[in-house]
Amino acid sequence: MKNFAFIFLLALVGCQSSHLQIAYTESSLAQRASGVMIKDLATGKVLFEKNADQYFMPASNMKLLTFLQANRILGSQIPSFKYRETKDTLFFWGTGDISNLHPTIKNTALRDFLAASSKVLVYGSPLKQIPVMGSGWAWDDYNDHYSAEISDMPLYANLVNFSAAAKRWRIMPDAFEAVSKTGSTQEVRRNRLSNQFELPVVQTQKYPSQDVPFITSPEMTAFLLTDTLHKSVETMPLAVHPDARIFYAGKMDSLYLPMLHESDNSVAEQLLVMIAAEKGWDPTTVIENLKKEPGNEFLKDIRWVDGSGLSRYDLLRPKDFIYILETLAKEVAPDRLYTLLPEASKTGTMRNVQDLNPGVRIWAKSGSFGNTYDLSGYYLTKEGKTLAFSILSNLGNTSVKEIKNSVVEFLKAIH
Repeated sequence: MKNFAFIFLLALVGCQSSHLQIAYTESSLAQRASGVMIKDLATGKVLFEKNADQYFMPASNMKLLTFLQANRILGSQIPSFKYRETKDTLFFWGTGDISNLHPTIKNTALRDFLAASSKVLVYGSPLKQIPVMGSGWAWDDYNDHYSAEISDMPLYANLVNFSAAAKRWRIMPDAFEAVSKTGSTQEVRRNRLSNQFELPVVQTQKYPSQDVPFITSPEMTAFLLTDTLHKSVETMPLAVHPDARIFYAGKMDSLYLPMLHESDNSVAEQLLVMIAAEKGWDPTTVIENLKKEPGNEFLKDIRWVDGSGLSRYDLLRPKDFIYILETLAKEVAPDRLYTLLPEASKTGTMRNVQDLNPGVRIWAKSGSFGNTYDLSGYYLTKEGKTLAFSILSNLGNTSVKEIKNSVVEFLKAIH
């Protein structure tokens, strides 16, 4: 009887695999560079794989790996900044926390802490500056919100927000009003090499809100804090003092949610800076150091260059994402994990994934840029089985929307 049950199970798995093979072959995934792996988390059975050992550009699927590492190291509270007080001076250092004065997260802990002090305020900038853009990022994205610069102490998400009402511009933070002038451009454009902004003439009552990265520097950080606090903030290159204390403010999940739901690149990049601050590492070596951490042996076989996946230098395989998903399922409580990941037809970047099979639920991280759409996550079947899946599709000489549609159509073949 046991042998019969085992043979029956193998037949079911084989039937599913054959069914998925036909679905894959008939889809446009087979006509472009693509790889797939689907695994039953309960049994460990691989239900289907195609090019699962091949490397692909993961795009924002990379944020799953960043989340895994940050969740292991940073705990539940945000390490917002470090500080040390002497008799007459308050020294403070950045930890990479992007929530400080963030327009939506609205963490005001740093501002309030500095405002309450009557001492001389000194911002200790890094002795070695952090590269403001990731390796392999597109240089001409500098004006786009998703390419905000990386820094040790982000303020206002390192973005300037421009909006208009009643044909009048509103600029936040307002410290940038003096360097913003109306011109002939069709959208707000920053000078590539300086914090000079050209604004279009407002023809209608409203102008859609636009976020534009500003150029960061220790001097800019001190300037913005001075403008915000209405009192002087000095800056000097200064190593973090061994006696410096960490000020915690807010929940880490308030950072993970926008990173995973809305694919916020800046949060992902700043999480790596936060990991470096927590570990006492040079931020430029954080990825190499993470590869040496226990439990990260799988990282030696991948190419990992940034936290967000914005770089086309990143290379992972479908089987790597299955391992990441399996590990997250073990290390993160299911309710929390499925809250942080966007759900198909309901939340985040998955809200527009519609027309799924009846009774099916999917929580997944999508990733896209020109010629690429990737999707990795969890598939709950109508029978209650939880599957981990990764579908990576690159080099499609067609629209991202068309590639996405082929991925979603293939998902419907899972049962």
